[in-house]
Amino acid sequence: MPDGAAGDEPPKSPVRAAWVAGERTLEELAPALQPLAISLIDELVELYVFCPGGADVRSLPSPPVEIIRYSRPRWWSLGSWGVDQIASEVAERKVRLLHALDVNCAHLVARVAAEAKIDYVVSSYSLGDGRRLGRLDSRARAVLAASERVQQDLMGNRVASARRIHLMRPGVVRVSRAMCFDSPGKSVAIVAGGPMDDFGCFDAVLRTFAELKARRYDCVYFIIGQGRAERRLRARAESLALASELTFVERQPPWQMTGILKAADVYISPAPIHSVDFQSLLAMASGVPVLSIESPASDFLKDGRTTWQFRQGDASGLTKKLLSLLEDRAAAKGLAENALDYLRRYHAPVDVSARTAEIYRRAIAEGASEKNVKQQVF
Repeated sequence: MPDGAAGDEPPKSPVRAAWVAGERTLEELAPALQPLAISLIDELVELYVFCPGGADVRSLPSPPVEIIRYSRPRWWSLGSWGVDQIASEVAERKVRLLHALDVNCAHLVARVAAEAKIDYVVSSYSLGDGRRLGRLDSRARAVLAASERVQQDLMGNRVASARRIHLMRPGVVRVSRAMCFDSPGKSVAIVAGGPMDDFGCFDAVLRTFAELKARRYDCVYFIIGQGRAERRLRARAESLALASELTFVERQPPWQMTGILKAADVYISPAPIHSVDFQSLLAMASGVPVLSIESPASDFLKDGRTTWQFRQGDASGLTKKLLSLLEDRAAAKGLAENALDYLRRYHAPVDVSARTAEIYRRAIAEGASEKNVKQQVF
């Protein structure tokens, strides 16, 4: 017997699984989906991705991942949007399991699964998804919750039995060390991001920037995002005489945000977000200290450990926290390093892919076992 053979694990069986995405799913979830798709290859998962014709697929490694476009809905045929087409493609490729990448795709996937007579998995990233999903049918083998609070929401709404609702934090690629304040003599780059729908949230950011300017700190400022309050915020920035230091940038895709954040020294998340705050997660993974308000869906934002938090709309509180980072660079780097350590423990792509592949195999095995029992009974 060869050395070590007695302790070897049984070989993993190959799995054919298909992801189903909506119009913006791949773009919004790219920080987690890209490393997961790559790592699943090592887990012997043959992956197909179904997405609408106009979806941006640049984040996916294709090949080896095969991308199949499905038709967009027409107003007179919403009831059968994509179902027949996807079911036919699934059957042709002998796919064993479907995965709705977010709740927006869940009902479409449930219909395709019924048509193709296979089972499925759903991912959830937002509070309120439990209410939107409702009680899932028996083909739903697993629901993957991106945070503890999202998991609690799904359980509270009883979308499936508790044993089928799994905590699956998104895996992200991280830098090896804190990258902030690494360029002496360069102006400090401070980035604030998020949906610009609440004027008061970003007005607090603008007043903080104005205070730093009045104190003659050598900083440049960026606000990245879009929303209903954007025009008012631009006018407010003008009234605070921030035009020469502040740049407004429209919402950026994740692959652009990664580069922006790696060049930043501080990231601020000032607005309420009811889903996982991927921009803050990317900032942490880029080695940048994060200042944020409380964000229930994002359990990686832990006050005093991975982020320093301030009250929503509290300009004086934000100013105090930001000045602390500017005045104590060691503390700023320490906060960023703590965040990187947290990501190593709880958001490593290789761990997420291993658990995802395990859930895929278990779902397929459970479905096959139940099918055999039914055949024996009837």
